[in-house]
Amino acid sequence: MINKKAATQYDSGLQLQEGFIFGADSKGCLAETPVTEVRTRLGDELVVASHHGYGYKKTNEDRVAFVEVDGEFGLNIDLFVVDGMGGRERGDLAAQILSEELILAAGPIGAEVEQETHSFVKDKVETLLWKLPTRDFVQRVLESWQREMSVDASFSDPLRLIRSARDVVSYESLQSAETAPDKLRRVAEVLHALAGLNPPDPTEVAMRRTRRRIAIQHPGPSAPDACFIGALIRTQSDGRRFLDVRQVGDCGLLVAGADGKIRFRTFGESVLPEPNLKDPALSLTDIMAYSLHRNLVRNSVNSPKSALKRYRRQDVPLNLESGDIVVLYSDGVDDLFSPEELVELALKGGGARSFVSELLLHSERRMKYVADLLHLERARLPDKQKMKAYPSVHERLNRARMEHGSYLEIYDDGATGSWTKPPKCDNTSVCALYVG
Repeated sequence: MINKKAATQYDSGLQLQEGFIFGADSKGCLAETPVTEVRTRLGDELVVASHHGYGYKKTNEDRVAFVEVDGEFGLNIDLFVVDGMGGRERGDLAAQILSEELILAAGPIGAEVEQETHSFVKDKVETLLWKLPTRDFVQRVLESWQREMSVDASFSDPLRLIRSARDVVSYESLQSAETAPDKLRRVAEVLHALAGLNPPDPTEVAMRRTRRRIAIQHPGPSAPDACFIGALIRTQSDGRRFLDVRQVGDCGLLVAGADGKIRFRTFGESVLPEPNLKDPALSLTDIMAYSLHRNLVRNSVNSPKSALKRYRRQDVPLNLESGDIVVLYSDGVDDLFSPEELVELALKGGGARSFVSELLLHSERRMKYVADLLHLERARLPDKQKMKAYPSVHERLNRARMEHGSYLEIYDDGATGSWTKPPKCDNTSVCALYVG
């Protein structure tokens, strides 16, 4: 079962194997967001917070989801931060559905997931078979393959489904009298593609089910959409634990050691990649383009060519060590803090709860700072020019940043901040795991 009601306070008794989703009941001010803190069965400290943020957004379109599952060699933990895309209607619906499906896919394979996996592979195989050289050839292969499926119960195994398709293509190719080189080449290409086809990752199954549920619950051209970041932590036979990443879009993840060094970090799939904000030669044109358009993503769950982002195998899976800190966060956090600033906050002292509380406090200060600047700028401009307030404010911020080397802010309470990234208002979600 999935607990769809967000826990909103400290609770060491949460049964993580049931799966939890946070963020749906966001209320109050950002700096006072309740921080949920739990212990995993392996002694890790896990803290979670999710809020609609500060400024123009009143609905939280983010979710944080996590679940513990008993694996073959020990405990497995799946952590996700899901960002409902605010440019679409009902991003919160997309984030909630995707969170539910990610938890479902992470657990023991049930009938629903098994059926979706079978359908996923069947569709992929049929797409490849239609690339065979002639319509008659395609029909013969499909009929033979479907006939085998109807009488063989082992076809519930996705690998069996793929192997059978290869066997049928090979057999029909040998029976064919066709010897034209271009047609033989197309058969060989299909066989090669089938040889490289693998059953889908459970996360891909969750994405597919999410798309279907969104289409049913919110039909129409402007379908809700979402992106996400996931940390899949698996215990191996020798007791070591490895973290792998699942990513679609511009949410972020980093792993830092107890010494403060970043061992791994993700990179967002934005249309405009983040420039080197520490480069003193960075031009105003480049930083303005990033500042204004950083949240336009080129990959999402509902995009036509949605696909999991791939990282080098020498980088992940990453062997986790005691004292490591794993932080997952939505773009509302990534828009405000560099990975180095997040690590500095995490190692400031006081533990996981203190880190997230400090993050929320600074997030509200920075969001309020830019929101106040925008309010003053809009009040100054005539009605027909109020839309120019946002680029105008960011130009002033960026010019000052180029002069001083960082974004300098003075808040209402007299506190000051010096940051790498320009401030922006958005939903805020963070999940931090301190490895025991």
